[in-house]
Amino acid sequence: MEDQTELTRQTEARLQEIETIVKNQPLTSTPRPISDLTPQYKEAANNFLAGIQDLSRNYSQIRIVRGDGNCFYRAFLYMLAEKMFENKQEAERIVKWVKKDSWEKVLKAGYDEMTIEAFYDTLVDLLERLNSGATDAEEFHKEMNEETATSDYCTWYLRVVTAMHLKQDPDRFLPFIDQPGFDIPQFCQREVEPMGKECQHVQVLALAEAFGVLVKIEYLDGHNLVNGTLVQHTFGPDTAATHLTLLYRPGHYDIVYQKK
Repeated sequence: MEDQTELTRQTEARLQEIETIVKNQPLTSTPRPISDLTPQYKEAANNFLAGIQDLSRNYSQIRIVRGDGNCFYRAFLYMLAEKMFENKQEAERIVKWVKKDSWEKVLKAGYDEMTIEAFYDTLVDLLERLNSGATDAEEFHKEMNEETATSDYCTWYLRVVTAMHLKQDPDRFLPFIDQPGFDIPQFCQREVEPMGKECQHVQVLALAEAFGVLVKIEYLDGHNLVNGTLVQHTFGPDTAATHLTLLYRPGHYDIVYQKK
């Protein structure tokens, strides 16, 4: 019970910290060493420091995403784009899926074309520029840090795609939501579609499956390590060609990069 109380306190402190610094953070940082995490947890439970040590054995860098409640979707989009730079075949598949399949499915799910068209067009335009080479990595990073612009538009469309995927199979996903008394449409309206709403596991799974990518998450959340290593979970198809790796801290997601 004491460990759980301490974890709750640390989680609340972290959420307050995120709220305090949000306006001073870029939407997505440049890569930083994993060791940059250590000062934030000097007074935290030893599990955090041990977790950072384990993380540094396998990962070289972290990209900090603004903790504004949209961090999972921003991190997903950013790393998806990076993977498109590396794999032309996957880049073409992703562009095709977003441009044709996602559009047809979100309309079938009941979303109004006039409401979502601008957000859809922004994501399609971005992905096509990445695929064609018209936008390089440096230009992409700059664009992803423009306030109330491409990143926000794309993030909201990713939320719509997530909700669409949940609505396609509500009976399957309903047992995984934490809000008692909600059905899937209510859950999507309250917890998925609004900007600033934090992400639960069910949203991670839905977006990974929708895009046909595998999302691996390392959990630096203060819980005990297992055999000296952080807990990991994967979401999405095991056969996916594109793998995205994120770090979860209480109430927050960042991007991490494996050592080469």
